[in-house]
Amino acid sequence: MQESSPEMHRLMAAWGVTPSGPPQLTPSSELIAGVRQDLPVMLKIALVDEEVRGGALLDWWGGRGAATVLQREDRAILMVRATGPRDLAVMAATGRDAAATEILVQAALALHDHPAPAPHDGVDLVPLRDWFHDLLVADTADPLLQRAALLAERLLTTTAPAAVTVLHGDIHHGNVLDFGDRWAAIDPKGLIGHRAFDLANILCNPTEAAALDHLEERLGTISRLAALTPSVLREWTIAWCGLSLIWSREDTGRNWHTRSARAIAERLLIG
Repeated sequence: MQESSPEMHRLMAAWGVTPSGPPQLTPSSELIAGVRQDLPVMLKIALVDEEVRGGALLDWWGGRGAATVLQREDRAILMVRATGPRDLAVMAATGRDAAATEILVQAALALHDHPAPAPHDGVDLVPLRDWFHDLLVADTADPLLQRAALLAERLLTTTAPAAVTVLHGDIHHGNVLDFGDRWAAIDPKGLIGHRAFDLANILCNPTEAAALDHLEERLGTISRLAALTPSVLREWTIAWCGLSLIWSREDTGRNWHTRSARAIAERLLIG
């Protein structure tokens, strides 16, 4: 069984957390579910800078559309833990995809409805151009990736200031959770750029089958709710798919994420 690190033990004692189970160790974080004063909580220690940035953004959001952060120290955060029974991936798989899609869009819009942090807020955000770097400089003979790179460059270059907002960066069915009285986001990447980028990921999850079966319906729903033209959402989704493929190009297609990103981009390019 995985043992908690000395730092995790120190923080549990300092923040009054009683663990509810064993710790979890991922490539990016050490986590433990627990309880503090009868409140379900999650204690998370970031192991990579991306998670540190995400924790700072969660804290800055102040629970407005995101999980509420109770404590933050250096690379660690203590946040309220989601314990509600509803699950967006299950909803999508059981005939309620439209409802799940609307919840995801509303969650993204709630996060977008904040001005950018001030310099003194201590929140570092990654510009979308930096996030797309690997796609923009890729040396590839793949026609789809070439088209996605050209499209991404045009979208980034022509983004109007009015469309720029703080982005979660990874809105999908597993990152918007049921907190009982509300849905709220966890695990942001901490980006800044065109708001459509946050909505593109919704079209590619939670499974390959769901993404392809509901693609056109989701495009219409998301465009309507977010007040985006369908063409803008299509283009950002193609760019998103290209970036996903670049990041997973060592995969030969066995991974459903890779297959889904390619299939969705190809269908959108035809449409």
